[in-house]
Amino acid sequence: MYTCLAIDDEFSALEILTSYIAEQPNLKLVKAYSSPIVALSEIIKRTKPVDIIFLDIEMPGLNGLELAELIKHQTKKLVFTTAHANFAINSYELNADDFLLKPISQSKFEQATSKLFSNNEITPRPESEFMLIKSRGQRNQLIKLKIADTIAIEAQEKGTKIYTKNEVIFSSCGLSEIAIHLSNERGFSKIHRSFIIAENRIKTLERTHVVLHNDLRISIGRKYADFYHKMTIKN
Repeated sequence: MYTCLAIDDEFSALEILTSYIAEQPNLKLVKAYSSPIVALSEIIKRTKPVDIIFLDIEMPGLNGLELAELIKHQTKKLVFTTAHANFAINSYELNADDFLLKPISQSKFEQATSKLFSNNEITPRPESEFMLIKSRGQRNQLIKLKIADTIAIEAQEKGTKIYTKNEVIFSSCGLSEIAIHLSNERGFSKIHRSFIIAENRIKTLERTHVVLHNDLRISIGRKYADFYHKMTIKN
């Protein structure tokens, strides 16, 4: 069992991390901190290092890079999390063991943790993958979305509309955020500036449009005209 600490001033990001840790049978969350100052005051008093610290970079008062310098002796492995890829260089200068770009998908989290220890005791879950997304209607509420049930994601003015096998979900996440979540998953394609679809949910396909299993008809954008050719090669 590997002990973990999670530090992030953003509530929703911290909730996602703690949920992913809870899903891993070989990980145990010791404590989650939303304040880097509180985290510092408690961590430096620890008599025994933890196995992993997940640490956000952009935080008020004391940023993650500064905090890492002060607490890195209290962990065996240090993993930075951030929404800005340009921070990766700084994180590796501090000998970070990995770097996770937000929004963090469960599959990327599992891949990262499985590489942290050479005995590979931390392994990805064989069950169906899911992702946690922000609800549009309820502030600070996260929705657990089963990726296998997803049919299509539509960009809207204030987030996205997600069509699944059993329901329609409204999220405050933008289409680009959802695309990052799905970037490590097979079988999802962007076919229009406003739509990402699950390829295995296509009922009919023509050069100009697709019809999905829920009878949703979507035009294939000019920029994505090669999608038809790609699918005909696959099949």
